[in-house]
Amino acid sequence: MVADFNNGAISLQGLFIVVGVVASIIIAIILFLVGLARVASYKMLSPPRLKKDWTPKDLGHDYENVEVVTSDGYTLRGWFIDKGSDTTIVAIHGYTASKYEEDYMKPVIDMLARNGYNVVAFDFRAHGDSDGEMTTLGLKEVEDYMRIIDWLKSEKPDKAGKIGVIGYSMGGAVTIMLSAKDKRINAAVADSPYIDIRESGRRWIMRLKGIMRSLLLLVYPLIVRFTASKARINIDDLIMYKYADNIKIPFMIIAGRNDDLVALSEIKKFYNKLRRNNPKTILWVTDSGHVRTIKDHPHEYEEKVIGFFKEYLG
Repeated sequence: MVADFNNGAISLQGLFIVVGVVASIIIAIILFLVGLARVASYKMLSPPRLKKDWTPKDLGHDYENVEVVTSDGYTLRGWFIDKGSDTTIVAIHGYTASKYEEDYMKPVIDMLARNGYNVVAFDFRAHGDSDGEMTTLGLKEVEDYMRIIDWLKSEKPDKAGKIGVIGYSMGGAVTIMLSAKDKRINAAVADSPYIDIRESGRRWIMRLKGIMRSLLLLVYPLIVRFTASKARINIDDLIMYKYADNIKIPFMIIAGRNDDLVALSEIKKFYNKLRRNNPKTILWVTDSGHVRTIKDHPHEYEEKVIGFFKEYLG
């Protein structure tokens, strides 16, 4: 009986050891995944800065360096190209890009200036030459661009009789929100705008390969939660459908069937919602990928976009 009791005690002790080891492994895995989500969130909010050495002067356009201070004290830095017009178009880059971006910003700046429009191109906060350590993925950036329009109206009033906006990717989403909130904008173009930031973020992860993609997808709900908390934003405010009813100006959307970040179904859903109350809404769908239409179809792009601005801005 004593031997049986001792054997039972040893077996129970062994079970406790196994349970302890398994629990430790589970806790370690959980801590690893939470840590991974926090690191991914930090990197999402602090993108690498894109800086290059070209300026509008390289395209044949005189320009001036300009600065605008945000409501929370950051200095945004950009270019103003004066073509002698009373109409200015604001070009807005995408996430991780800057005014120096060469696939769409460089050609659109040249395209607008060649066609006689004054052009404003700034870097987002935490991008390019602008101050700031953290992006808010478009939310505070809308307020920043309202400050840029304040500056334009006060410092260049004879150049800001009419204002147009063209934005790409995250800049396209900013264009949507800005058009819904700022009545000083007269016409706008959104090229490849994210519609639901959560879904576009998930698709961004899908661009990765191997185990890292699987791990990030596993913790993606945590990444979203940490990102919203760190940036002090409500993710629901970055879902574009809610802004459609408040956009009353002529509005053009450019989308690509091969866009791996923004689903065409989301674009069409937003377009249909916008179109119900705004007959001056245009959707142009191409065979391009994300923000690639200007590069894939440059002549048609210029014809359609400049045609749109000429019709509604003059």
